[in-house]
Parts: sequence; C-alpha cells; structure tokens
Amino acid sequence: MIKIAKIFLWFLAFIPLVVDNSVFFPHISGKNLFLEICLILAGILFVANFIYSQSFRVEVTQRIIKFIRHPLIISVFSFISIFVLSTIFAVDKYSAFWGNIERAEGLAGTMFFFFFFVMSLLVFEKKDWLWFFKLSLFTAVILVLGEFIEFFRGLEIRPGSLTGNPTFLAGYLLFSILSCLAVFKEEEHKFWKYFSICAFVLSFLGIFLTQTKGTIVGLFLGIVSVLIYSAIRGKAVIVYRKLNLRKLSLAILFFLVIFFSIFIITRNSATWQKIPGFARLATISNTDASIESRLIAVQSSIESINPAQNGWKKFLIGWGPDNLILAFGQYFSPELSNQQQIWFERAHNKFFDVLVMNGMFGLLAYLSIWFLFFRSVLKVKIFSLINLSLLCFGVSFLVHLLFIFDQISSSIPFFAVLAFTIFYSTNDINISKKTEKVLASPQTDNKGSFLVGVSLVFFVIFLSFIFFRNTLPAYFQMRNYLSIIQNFNPNVIESKLDSVFAPFTTAQMDIRKDFLDGVSGNYGKIDVNTAERLFEKAISKAEDYIAKRPQNFLFLISLAGVYSNQGNVLNNIDYMKKGEKYFRQALLFAPDRPDVNYGLAVNLIYQKKFEESFSILNSLDGKIILDPNLAESYYYYGFTLWSKGEMNYTSSFNNFEKAFNLKSEIYNQHREESEGIYTTFIQYFYNTKDKDNFIRTANRLKENNYADSASLDKILEYLEKNNAWPKVDFE
Repeated sequence: MIKIAKIFLWFLAFIPLVVDNSVFFPHISGKNLFLEICLILAGILFVANFIYSQSFRVEVTQRIIKFIRHPLIISVFSFISIFVLSTIFAVDKYSAFWGNIERAEGLAGTMFFFFFFVMSLLVFEKKDWLWFFKLSLFTAVILVLGEFIEFFRGLEIRPGSLTGNPTFLAGYLLFSILSCLAVFKEEEHKFWKYFSICAFVLSFLGIFLTQTKGTIVGLFLGIVSVLIYSAIRGKAVIVYRKLNLRKLSLAILFFLVIFFSIFIITRNSATWQKIPGFARLATISNTDASIESRLIAVQSSIESINPAQNGWKKFLIGWGPDNLILAFGQYFSPELSNQQQIWFERAHNKFFDVLVMNGMFGLLAYLSIWFLFFRSVLKVKIFSLINLSLLCFGVSFLVHLLFIFDQISSSIPFFAVLAFTIFYSTNDINISKKTEKVLASPQTDNKGSFLVGVSLVFFVIFLSFIFFRNTLPAYFQMRNYLSIIQNFNPNVIESKLDSVFAPFTTAQMDIRKDFLDGVSGNYGKIDVNTAERLFEKAISKAEDYIAKRPQNFLFLISLAGVYSNQGNVLNNIDYMKKGEKYFRQALLFAPDRPDVNYGLAVNLIYQKKFEESFSILNSLDGKIILDPNLAESYYYYGFTLWSKGEMNYTSSFNNFEKAFNLKSEIYNQHREESEGIYTTFIQYFYNTKDKDNFIRTANRLKENNYADSASLDKILEYLEKNNAWPKVDFE
C-alpha cells in the first residue's frame, strides 16, 4: 500500500501540467482537484498501512523521532499553528478558512500543502526523492516546450505555458534547476545525466523567456551566492589539474561583475532589447509602473497592521488568510489607480502577504523557515552539488517571492524542498540500537503509535471533509454552470440552472456574478418576459449571496453596478436606489477607491441627484481629481459635468480630453457613451461658434472611427477655406 501511496505523491510532480478549460480558472481548479485527490488517496493508504502493519508503525515512529527536533520542522509547524490562529480570529472567517476558487488557498488549501510536507517526510527515502525530481524534469521540459511554442507564435504577451502565468512558470523553473542538479549528482545512468543537462539548459532559457524581472534577478543572485560559497569551501575540490573550485568560482564572479557593469552602462542599447529577459531588466527604474505599484502596496500593507489604527490583534496575528483584500480596501492608496485598475488581493510580495494576513507572529515564523532552511543547508559538512543546488534555489526563490505570491505550481515544489532539506540534512543521523528496541516494544507501539495514528486519521478525515464539502461540489458546479450557460439559451437556463446554486461553495461567487452579468448584458436580446424572470432570479441569487457573505465587497460592487445600470435602462427608481445602497455599503470597505466613488456618483446622476454626485467627486478633490495621472477621474468628472447641462459642456469637454490624452483606451472602453457625448459637443460647439473646440471634438471622433467622419471632414474643410461656418442640419 505504501508503494501506491508514494505513486500518488509522485503524481504531484506533474501538478503544473494540469489544465481544465471546463471551469472558471483553468490553470487553478484542475490542479487543485488533482492535488487533493492524490493527497487524500495517499493519506488513506498510509493510515491503512499504519493501522495494520506493526513494522510500519515502528518505522514511522522512528522517522518522527529522527525528524521532530529538526529546527526547520519546528518552524514549519509554528507557522502552520499561527496560520490556524489567524483563521480563527480572521475578519472574514469564511474566506480565511475556505479561501476562494481563484487561488484555492485559505486554511483549507494550505493544509493540503502541509499534509504533502508531512507525508513526504514520513514515506520518502532517497530513491523516492530522486524519482520525484526525475518526474519534475519531464514536467519542466513539457512546460518549456509549450513556452517556446507561445514565444515563437509572435504574440505580444509573455509566455506562461500550462501555468497560465509567466511569473508562476519562472518560479517553477527555479525548482526545475534544483531537480536537474540533484538528478545529475545522484543518478548514475547516462540517460538521466544527459536528460538532466538538457532540462537544465531548457529551464535556464525558460526563465529568461518568461521575462520575469524578479526571478531573473533572483537567479543571478542565486548563482552569485553559489559562487561565493564555492570560493569559501571549494579549495579542496579539484576541477581540472591545478584548477580548484575556489579559483574557478572567483574567476566566474569576476566575469559576472564585468558583464553586469557593462549591462548597466549600456542597458539603453537596442541590443539588449532584442534579448528576452534582458529587455525588461534594462527598463528597471524607480519610476517603473510595476515597481511603483508594489511599493505603494507595501505602504498599504504596513498601514493595515499599524496597532495604533487597528489594534494589537491585527498587528500580531493579522487580518486572516485571504483577508488581505479587506485590508487593502480600507487602506487603498489612490495612487494605485494610475498603476493598476484591479483589486489587490495579494501584495505581490510573499512576505508582506504573510505580514498582513498572519501578523507579526506569522511573519517571524515564516522568516524563521527561511533562516533555518539556509542554516540547515550550510551546516551540512559534506560539500556537494546538492548543497549548491539547495542554496541556489533558496536565494533565487526568496528573491522571486519579493515580487510575487505563491500558487499551486510553486507551493508544492516549495514544501517539497523544505521536506527534502530536512531529509538531506538529517540523513546521517541514526537511531541507537537501544532506542530501536524501545520503539519495537509493545508498550511503545501501543502508546506512541496510537497518538500518531489518531492524529493521522484526524488529518485525513479533515482533508476529506474539505474535499467533499467544497472542492468536489464546487468543481462540478462550475462545469455544469458553464455547460448550461454556454449558448445562453433562456429555456435551458430556466430549466436546469437551479442545480448549480447548492450547496454553497467557494464557486458561488463566480457563478452568481457571471450569471448576473450575463443576464443584464443580454437583457435586450431575449424575450422581455423571459429576461425579467431571469433577471429576478439572478438578483435573488445575488442577494442571497450577499446575505451569506456580507463582507465580500467586490460582489457588493458588482451587484450595485448591475442595479444602477439596469435601473437606468429600465427607468426603475427602485433598482437605482438599491444600487446606491450597495455602493454606499461598499464604500465602508473601500472608502478611497476611485471606481467605487465614481460608481456611486454615476448612480446619483441617473437619479438626477446632480449636486450630491458632484459633491462626491469634489470630496476626492486634491488627492484624486487634481492628480493629472488619473485618467479615470477626469472621465467621470467630465461625465458628471456633462450630465448637468450645456452650461458645463466646455468644462466637461476639457475633462474628457484630459482623460483620453492620458489613456486613449478609455474611449473604447466606453465607446457608445463617449461617442454619444462627443456628438452633443459637436452640435454645442457649432451653435456657440467655438471653432477650436469644434475641431478638437471632430478630430477625436475621427481618430476613433466615427461612422459619419465624412460629414465632419466637409465641415472642417469649409471652415479652413472660408473661415466661416457652413449651414448644417444636425437632425
């Protein structure tokens, strides 16, 4: 049974390859389902063998005694304990425990990673670890080949292969490099030697193809750390004749310093722009949008756990797992609107993620994992390629995490490396014969093994509960929903859709939001009576969701927007008022978020509450509206002024122009609305004989492919030739 359990654990080496396009998040949900199935089956087989085999019980107990006092194990257990504590006292306990369908984390997801860590320690021998690394090489090769295919298609996106994200792919390839070196060192067969070399080269190139700046810098620093370590401890290692590893390392370090200096001096050269990876590195500066947004996110992170503002509980144990979005909502910096028109559910820095979600205790525990990892690697007396590969991975991955967060494709490798490091650094520790006799005695077997057995049984039952209560039903709910909604056939939807709304799982937010958006978006395209019934059902399910998850303010905003827009289309004042209600509720969670304020302002315009709408935008004056970098603010400010009538058209037009000059794509994002407004400007500036603004308005319409551009050209041509206005009938 244990052999089969090991096979299920080996299967996890293929996690990054799993993609399921039948669900909302193809690169997450399929991986998560596969992960949980493998671990639960491995756990059941492990527990069954533990119960029925005395020799296996003794073996497991020996392993526990061998590993339990390892400092790295203590730090991992400490972090998990604080993670549990943060969940218990979380602001939003549902999110803290279950996470969300997009990330598949929370306490529920993290416990599966932790279970893999425990299981691999209890069952993997050296040959088993070697097989895990071998299988990981196949995964890496497939990923990089997929990456090459994406790259050579010439698409203007960074390739992410089967991980769906270039940054996550880059993080996994750091683990692949470690696997290559481990297989090359430990495997004698020539095939594996050559294959590991090929996989190493592909992984190295793959990291540069992802063009992930943080990972490339991390890899560089990892190599530098290995060279420094080799220069210190490699004197006795002869590379070739009189050339030892110390001299070789110093020579390579010198070359890297020269190369890096040349790169810094010439980084604006067109040559670097043609080399994947270096092209993005050459653009790094303190004004880089991605760096600025991360620095602002760091500032918000620190403010959110300030004990003077939020008390000592949040400072010590955080807001709770998957609660960072609540913290960032409260401490959102308007400057972020210039960088990212998205909601930050992660700080894009693992350490600040931990600080906000698990507090200072959690951060200290997490930092201790890294400290003790490096300590364990550096304490190993034998100088080998394994030491170097672990050191390189540790430094590279740590730097990588300064710019991103964990994901399934990188979390399993991370916990695998921690477990392997514990195994590797304690492999020379043997249990005395006297201890072996004590362990083999019936008394020890009955007491110690009973405690271990009960703990393992509880763990497997707990994970099975998570799987059958949420993961499995959520997965099939998504599949069924997307199948039903595929062609948006009203009859099929009405007859079959109720089945996807129960039980209440983490998939319900995305299902109900998608249903709500789909119905409102197709409202005028289907039979009126059917549209009304579907809309009422969508609203009912959305209201039910809010009743169960009142702290999910992202859903509140979506519901508010639908009520507001639909109320305007149908001239339904009740819908408009509900939209206003939910926008105001959302503002309690994110008072400084511009788009929420704008949403409320537009809602009030629909209700003809112009002064109140204007006062909302004025309340942001100084920190948003006067910031010339925030194009969205000018757009909505212009819309508000336009809605108040012709006396404000000139001021409105100037604000629209500022918005479009700063961010031209805003026009197409609101194309129908923008074109309609600019058509009114054309008539207004014609009637007022405002030549300059008329020309600017006409040019804006023409550059955005206005259908009647020919008529505008005739007017402009007449103005140019005659310096007088032609007679125009705008009817």
